[in-house]
Amino acid sequence: MLNRIAAAALLLGLFLSGAPSHPAYAQAAAQAPGYFSGSGADSGQGDIFVNQDGSGFGGNADADTGQGSGEPQQNFPEITDQASTEPDSTTVTEKAPDDDKHKLGPSPALGTEVQTSPRLDPREVTGSSMFNNLRERLRRFGSDFFARARTDSLVLAPVGPNYVVAPGDEVRINLWGYSEIRASVYVDRDGTLNLPQAGTITAAGLTFGQLEKAVENAYRRIFTDFEINVTMGRLHTITVYVTGHAARPGAYAVSSMATLVDVLSQAGGPALSGSMRAIELKRGGRSIARFDAYDILLRGDRKGDVRLADGDIVFIPTVGALAAAAGNVKRPAIYELTDKEKTVGGLIELAGGLTSGAYKGRVQVVRVVDNSYRTAFETDIASPAAKNQPIFDGDLVKLFAVPGGAFTVRLAGAVVQPGVYAIVEGVTTLADVIKRAGGLMYTAADEGELTRVTVSPEGPVTTRSMVRLGDIMNGNPITLRRDDYFFVRTVPDWNIYRSATITGRVLYPGSYAVKRGERLSSLIERAGGFAQDAFLRGAVFIRESIRAEQQKNIDEMVAKLEREVMAAANQAISTAVKQQDVTFAQASVTQKEKYIDTLKNLKASGRLVISLPKDIKLIKGSAYDIELQEGDRLHIPDRPGTVQVIGSVLTPSAFVYRAGSPFTEYIKQAGGYNPTANPKRTYILKADGSTVRAFSGNKPRTLEEGDFVVVPEKLTFTPSLRNATDIVDILYKMVVGVAAIDYVFND
Repeated sequence: MLNRIAAAALLLGLFLSGAPSHPAYAQAAAQAPGYFSGSGADSGQGDIFVNQDGSGFGGNADADTGQGSGEPQQNFPEITDQASTEPDSTTVTEKAPDDDKHKLGPSPALGTEVQTSPRLDPREVTGSSMFNNLRERLRRFGSDFFARARTDSLVLAPVGPNYVVAPGDEVRINLWGYSEIRASVYVDRDGTLNLPQAGTITAAGLTFGQLEKAVENAYRRIFTDFEINVTMGRLHTITVYVTGHAARPGAYAVSSMATLVDVLSQAGGPALSGSMRAIELKRGGRSIARFDAYDILLRGDRKGDVRLADGDIVFIPTVGALAAAAGNVKRPAIYELTDKEKTVGGLIELAGGLTSGAYKGRVQVVRVVDNSYRTAFETDIASPAAKNQPIFDGDLVKLFAVPGGAFTVRLAGAVVQPGVYAIVEGVTTLADVIKRAGGLMYTAADEGELTRVTVSPEGPVTTRSMVRLGDIMNGNPITLRRDDYFFVRTVPDWNIYRSATITGRVLYPGSYAVKRGERLSSLIERAGGFAQDAFLRGAVFIRESIRAEQQKNIDEMVAKLEREVMAAANQAISTAVKQQDVTFAQASVTQKEKYIDTLKNLKASGRLVISLPKDIKLIKGSAYDIELQEGDRLHIPDRPGTVQVIGSVLTPSAFVYRAGSPFTEYIKQAGGYNPTANPKRTYILKADGSTVRAFSGNKPRTLEEGDFVVVPEKLTFTPSLRNATDIVDILYKMVVGVAAIDYVFND
């Protein structure tokens, strides 16, 4: 505890010592750039949502169409038979042909992630746009599906009997019986397969089913009575080219099992300006397939997702007409439209349809006409003509929420469930609403207040009337109107949880429930009175309302001190002539800022100075027999038998109390004053919380048991800090006062 008091005193003392003169301070200031600077947090961007009134946009607007990723697979393990003891056993493993054209694995040039822009209109990368209020909020539909680059995981995919074998494919053979063969061999570039002990067979161009029979027939020419298993291992790769408006155009080495969607996923899908609705697959100079990504995204249909061949070209043309659906649709996003979908109804269908809260009586279309001006029109979405309304490139269609029209009243006060309740105007009664709210609480008074607002030509008219609850609950109904407010009163002076705590040297310490108007003498009597060794002069009374007020004053004084310090620092820096003077001033500012930050953490104690006589009867009727409040605490400590000397002395410490000794005797025991001490400002913090000057005239005061002697540092301030001395003096005493209370409660 003494260390905490000494640290607090030293902290304030160092702060008051003025600008530092040691070179280390200057060096520290010079090495601390930006001591007046700050940084802001990066602002995040969210997706679009639509308020219930349809006036704003935000929330998650992208369509989660699902995305998959292939995990790297391990090489197929060699087949071994631990139980075999046949001597004629052969194991063959060939390496893949060293041919760049048939190199296995995905293209090493691929990144791990492809970023796609969420801009509303891909053709307006910069400049003005009619969708500026939605830019980077609505996402283009389908962009998430291609957002993350995928690796080729099909090189070890299982094959069916119709798979056509090609050079570079790995064939795994497991033969057992009289002889045993385990082999992994590759189809070479000539299309042949070199079988261990069985010679060479032609493999390229055969289906996997035909290859199984060909391998079995080759071994039947040399073996009898055997079993054989033929499987495909790592498959050969092919090279395909992704061109046009792709996110990552280029050549890709993919598995021979890869389809159009597989290579598009590796290439990041269409770019900002690329189409998702008219992707072409070209082979041998002609277009053989046309792929609409919306088929798989919206319907899970892969009819256009054809198998690729070596040398295929995937071409992504320029994006078609774009329109945005925002608001109360199930999938707000930006959609690319085909000719059949260029209507309001077609766009809403692409967006998943209307939500359950969408208002069919209003749809708004925002449009830019001739790249010259912006216009908007509205209609009723429920009409067939509105659904067939044409949509043009760049249109924004807004769907709104059903407007609020519910008739409600508010119930507050002593009811079980206060809140807002729906009513039928002129039919629902006040008693009905109270029953819906769970009824009245047992603390409810017999009266309530009904507030009603009516409309007049001059404006709203508010009327209030008192209602007897017994009457309305027993057959005297009051019908409610829209926006009525009924408040159920609580019985007067109801406060069931008021309590006060008494601890320390009393017979029955604890927390006691107290009623309004109960006084301190009553609390002490209920606690059994004081113990024989109770130290009444050191009694500590804490009140929360006082603590709050003290904390407010501390915060205001610290803020005032901070303003004066900064003003003085700015003046010192602006009037400095030499660089050395500026460095010293900056170091002083940095140091004092740290001290002020420490003062900001100072917490008030909330102590009220009281004087308690030994006889409880003498407390009654005295000024200290105060009325108790919620949370009051009274602590009666043991007799300490000590006094303490803190502050600017050689050895701050506690000393055995000697009756009749002046404070100067204890100063001598502490080693005397430090050179930086200010003896004239020495004061005594009494055990009861009061403070007195150490000298009465020129005569040193006599200490009492439990007193604190506080020796402050010399205060040195520039003339501009007019109020700093008084403020720091007050804060210093508060620091010591809090430390003293901490000492009493933790003794």
